[in-house]
Amino acid sequence: MTTYDRAAASDDGDLSPIKLAEVCEALIAAWHEDSAQSGAGAAPDSASALDARAIVQAFPENRPRNLEYAHGQMAGNLVNAIVLQLRSVVTLLRAEPMIPLGVWPLVRSELEYAGRVAWLLEPLPEAEAGTRRVAREMLDHLAAIQRQRFTAGKWDKPRAKQFKGKRDELLARIRELFDDVDTPLDNPQQIDEWRIGGEPMLPLGKSIGLFLELHMTGAAALYDVLSDNTHPSVISLAFQSTTRDEDGITSTDYPAIPRVINFQVRLGCLFAYNAALLILRYFGYSSPALDQWAAAAPARWFSGS
Repeated sequence: MTTYDRAAASDDGDLSPIKLAEVCEALIAAWHEDSAQSGAGAAPDSASALDARAIVQAFPENRPRNLEYAHGQMAGNLVNAIVLQLRSVVTLLRAEPMIPLGVWPLVRSELEYAGRVAWLLEPLPEAEAGTRRVAREMLDHLAAIQRQRFTAGKWDKPRAKQFKGKRDELLARIRELFDDVDTPLDNPQQIDEWRIGGEPMLPLGKSIGLFLELHMTGAAALYDVLSDNTHPSVISLAFQSTTRDEDGITSTDYPAIPRVINFQVRLGCLFAYNAALLILRYFGYSSPALDQWAAAAPARWFSGS
């Protein structure tokens, strides 16, 4: 588990934007190398295989095709999205001049995706893991459709109607599997109150907290830090800018501050790395490329120094 200590941040030994881009690219390549094992299916004794067998037994009737694999596939899509966000970070790092402000929202988005991966795949008691993972996947799937339906309702009524149809189809399938379905549909704010099969929806902030609890220590404020620097804030801009006066005209620049850029990229890499390990371990895969990346990455990224 990585120890996070913001107070230990320093410019000493920080990497240049180009070097950071190379570290990110090496991590992306390692993920693609290790994840190629998925072509052979889950390892027979993996948590994924155990859950799949439990799901088939728990839902002998009315089971949608590939239900036992849906949560794992969803988690895989989320990890791939994290890697794509990290690739976007690389683009900003390699820009001339480097674009520092754009990194914050990308790293924040990585953490949001990682929170959902943690919720789908966190270790659970074996006896109940299968049905709980089905419920969680369906909660997330239904919530995504519901949010799209409400958003479309503000600008495209026919599209909103299509999403409503998809939502109702999924809800009907859910009710064929679970007797206990409590999903009020009046407004998006009710999503956080949903329950399927006794499993409650986990709001975004709590899923982020779960991921950080599983993988990092001393990181309770990380999402707040990322949010403070993503949302409009004159204080955040002031911290990251310099001003200069020329002939009575004041100009503001946003330089690539080494300490800040290394802080951002370190988090972006660690979020991607830990989310990748989480899904690889769930499927029972080894992680030689990711292990090699971690050994070559700056040691203080994992020690908080």
